[in-house]
Amino acid sequence: MAVSNKRRLSKTSTAYIAIGILLITSMTVIGTSAFLRVKDIVVEGASMYSAQEVVESSGLSAGDNLLLIDSQSISQRIREELPFVSVVNVKRILPDKISIEITESIAAASITFAGEVYVIDTSGRVLSRSPSGDTALSEIYQDLIEVRGAEIEETPVGNQLRSVFGSEIKLQYMQDILEAAEREDHLNEMTYLDVSNIVNVYFGYMGRYRVILGGRENLRPGNLRHNFGRLGETVSRIEDRYPNTTGDINMSDESGSPRFTPT
Repeated sequence: MAVSNKRRLSKTSTAYIAIGILLITSMTVIGTSAFLRVKDIVVEGASMYSAQEVVESSGLSAGDNLLLIDSQSISQRIREELPFVSVVNVKRILPDKISIEITESIAAASITFAGEVYVIDTSGRVLSRSPSGDTALSEIYQDLIEVRGAEIEETPVGNQLRSVFGSEIKLQYMQDILEAAEREDHLNEMTYLDVSNIVNVYFGYMGRYRVILGGRENLRPGNLRHNFGRLGETVSRIEDRYPNTTGDINMSDESGSPRFTPT
């Protein structure tokens, strides 16, 4: 009997201890959360948008509970409402601050569809849409790479370009080429990109050259980086030998070396 009572008391004591720990933990969380309220929201890296626009699109406000903030949802809201924002990093800074770090997309190219000009970044994300006859915006478009031959469908701002069924490879090549050009710092020299024929893709360069990339093998990301990496040196040699000459630079030559043909 005594042993049974001791066991009963032991179980009761264990239950009380567990309840006590739970209450203490709950009170600690409640007490702490009462103090962890957002007082300051700092925005860094934004130039296309004001800090106020970023904060408003985030849905955050002073007094929000720091512990209950969903960073992923906030990042998604900002990217959906502000198309030029490509990357968002939301950080909690105890005890009362939120930091929003913004990386903005670069308007790299334009593509015309159904009477509208779509401005895109190097990943093919639509940054803006406007009527193709808008002369006020033509000066902006002239500095962008004109994409030719890509077959697309209507795409909302903020989304990746939608391709016509069966022509997805054209948009993939476009994206890979633009990203390689950006990585090797050649975007500003490119004037147009033609993906009409996927076995003979080429682009305009410096207003004087047509750079021929060829087909599938040369359009692999690794080969693209290699070709863009040696393009500057290739052009320098051509200009030394053929000053003020226009022509084709064939990066897909079977010899493995770029071949220049004056035109």
